Amino acid sequence: MISEGELVFQMGAVMLLAFIGALLASKFNQSVMIGYIVVGIIIGPFMHFSIFGIEYNGIIHDTSLIEAMSKIGLILLLFFVGLEFSMKRLMRTRTPAFLLAFINISMNMFAGFVVGKLFGWPLIDTFFLAGVMAMNSTAIAAKALLDMKRMSNPETELILAFEVVGTFVAMIVLTIGSGLVVSDDREPVSLWQMAVGMVVFISFFTIISIWLVPRIMPYFEKIKSDELFILFALGVVFVASALAEVSFVPSIIGAFFVGTIFADSKITERLQEKLVSIKDTFVAIFFISFGMLIDPAYFPMIVPMLLIAVPLILLNDVIFGSVVVYLMGYSPKAATAVGTTIAGRAEESVLYAAVGSKAKIAAKGAELVPFAGAFCFVMSAITPALMARSSKIASLLSKLVPKHISFSASLVSRTLSKAVLPASLPLFKKARRTGFALILFFIAIMAMLLTHDIPFIVSCCFGVITIWLFTSNARDEIHAIVRHVNYVNLGLGESSMKQPITQLVSKMIGGVAVTIFLIAGIWKFLWYGSLVVLLGYFIYCLYLLRTAAVELEMFPRPAFKKKTEHAAFGKQTLPKISKSDLEQAAVLKGRASAMGSGQLKRRSRVLRRFLEDDGFDPE
Repeated sequence: MISEGELVFQMGAVMLLAFIGALLASKFNQSVMIGYIVVGIIIGPFMHFSIFGIEYNGIIHDTSLIEAMSKIGLILLLFFVGLEFSMKRLMRTRTPAFLLAFINISMNMFAGFVVGKLFGWPLIDTFFLAGVMAMNSTAIAAKALLDMKRMSNPETELILAFEVVGTFVAMIVLTIGSGLVVSDDREPVSLWQMAVGMVVFISFFTIISIWLVPRIMPYFEKIKSDELFILFALGVVFVASALAEVSFVPSIIGAFFVGTIFADSKITERLQEKLVSIKDTFVAIFFISFGMLIDPAYFPMIVPMLLIAVPLILLNDVIFGSVVVYLMGYSPKAATAVGTTIAGRAEESVLYAAVGSKAKIAAKGAELVPFAGAFCFVMSAITPALMARSSKIASLLSKLVPKHISFSASLVSRTLSKAVLPASLPLFKKARRTGFALILFFIAIMAMLLTHDIPFIVSCCFGVITIWLFTSNARDEIHAIVRHVNYVNLGLGESSMKQPITQLVSKMIGGVAVTIFLIAGIWKFLWYGSLVVLLGYFIYCLYLLRTAAVELEMFPRPAFKKKTEHAAFGKQTLPKISKSDLEQAAVLKGRASAMGSGQLKRRSRVLRRFLEDDGFDPE
């Protein structure tokens, strides 16, 4: 037990050095988290060097007090994260946010498992390594959006909703991992024990949020004294954390759920205002405590991992993430803005490393902590620079993509946007069977990953059935969407051209399901075979996009130098005018006759200029 003098000295040193670290980080436009971690490394017990014969072995060697206070900071941090989990904000873009979160986190977790396998890490350590690599930073994304004044951009709502969903998924995954590997003297919790505890815990808080909180909230709102209000809030947070521990759920999850209960209440702003200073103080101690766990001697060992992990995550987030957002119906610039914003890594990744390094059966905890610190530092430094250049990245990608691929991708984007993006006037009724089949497919995949021998074979058979259910229902839903979507501005006007679009979108979605199924099936036996499967799906998508462009006869239009050449080409490729096109022309003619002469002349001049610029003879 440390003496009173050591206690006072430790607190003073931690607070003053935290201030200096945060100040320097802010000067270099970096997250204050980086400053706190560096301070923790410097004052921690693993720092050893000598200058002019003077030995330095760190300032704090007994870290028990700092670790205890860091747990308080972690609980308060997760409570504030829960306060940001607004269901009202989430419901506006729930479908694209859930899809993006599921795809992005799955791809990044897969990348983390690949890195762990490459370096021979055990399964438990690889799990937490994948968590470090996969979890996006809400703080970095929000701060960068505010600094760059992008809060009013159309894609910002998707980014914030994605961060909310990603945080929730991160907590669920962390609950599973930390429930199976504990860090104290208890034995690891069994999967069934943890599942029962989780169900009881969530059910309890659901009942409280639906039945109890609305009835007692008016009494909380009447508390005028700030002192009483702070005591009430802290008491609720820590009691909820204790109840979580009793239910075999990590205490931080209890704090998170309490935050979600108060997220949409009238006292949310007051909670944030009154507790933010306490939270910031203890969260700073948490990051300093994390830095004290880092042994600089391991830095040379993690450099090869960083050289692989950083490019993989940038590829997943900036390239593949942007493609996913574009295919969901967003513009190329908006999609690239989302992809660059979600590349940041900070407190969520540190949280995974802190929990994983303290697991009793973890063998690579000493390497996981410095890797997480260095990885977060690199990604948090790169992300703002990528965000500032997102438009240039979008322009570069549009130039590199072949025209036929771009055209077919725009068809997929136009189609899926009607199913994914919110619409004030829905053109069709969305089928629930597809969503139900997708849930069954997810259950089958999880069963394949967690079972062996005969149960594994049964899970594979169940997975094949769910793939058939999902693809057949998705194909029917896509067919209904395509029938109602207008593709005229993409150069398609005839209904006969819509069948290739249905086949293109259906096969791409079905290919995703088959790819996930194959990866889950062969991972335990031949993990690098999953990379071959991914490459095969990529080539398959390129083939589908090329085939669709050929079937629809949409090739890059040749540049004509003479009007006679253009007229000859037009006679060969002019499509037949259908009855619906004639009816639409009659409607437009009626609108034109209702216009004033001045407005009609202005529109005619604009149309004439457009035709001349495009190489047509307006006469």
